[in-house]
Amino acid sequence: MFGLPAFTTMVIIGVPALWVIYTGVFLWLSRGWKHEDAEEQR
Repeated sequence: MFGLPAFTTMVIIGVPALWVIYTGVFLWLSRGWKHEDAEEQR
């Protein structure tokens, strides 16, 4: 990519990709937290 070494290209693409995957997994796992909090307040 643009004459950069392969490792640099992997870092430029890989770090944001891992962050997007991490954020997606966190959002998927935390989707029921509001419902769980509502049950605890009863």
